[in-house]
Amino acid sequence: MTKIFLLLLLTVFVGTATARTCFCDIRTGTDRNDPLFLDVEDPFYNGFLGIYSCSSAKKKCPGDCRRYAADALGVSESSVNPLSNAAETKACQILEREVTPDNPVHLYAHWKTSSCENNGHMFYHYFGEVCCWKLDLSSISGVILYSANHGCIEDVSPYAALQETLISG
Repeated sequence: MTKIFLLLLLTVFVGTATARTCFCDIRTGTDRNDPLFLDVEDPFYNGFLGIYSCSSAKKKCPGDCRRYAADALGVSESSVNPLSNAAETKACQILEREVTPDNPVHLYAHWKTSSCENNGHMFYHYFGEVCCWKLDLSSISGVILYSANHGCIEDVSPYAALQETLISG
């Protein structure tokens, strides 16, 4: 009888505490339905006998998601909050378009833990805004370059005069 009770208890416990996934991505807004900027690797948590609690996953998921987002951008974790020059530059290379200071792209890391109550624990973390300059050399060399306007401070592209000279010269 004791064995049956222990087996029943283990079945109930395993059914409520299973392996968890931390779903991570970087989006351009606070809503999970906002445009996806970058899909990030999803950390997976699997404890003893495949058991990992929601509370443990909720604690680990934000930091792991931030770390995985930094890896996806090719920078250190400290470079994504706020965005470092290297992270902004990588973001501009991914965006492949000019982004002006009057309409910056805002980046948010979103995370959600799987198999938890209320369809998971959903949150986001603000990384910062990104502005990008475009240097179009396609008529000369077939190359278009994108670089960061760090902090979205400059209103006029530093490439404007250079591009005009190269194209007209």
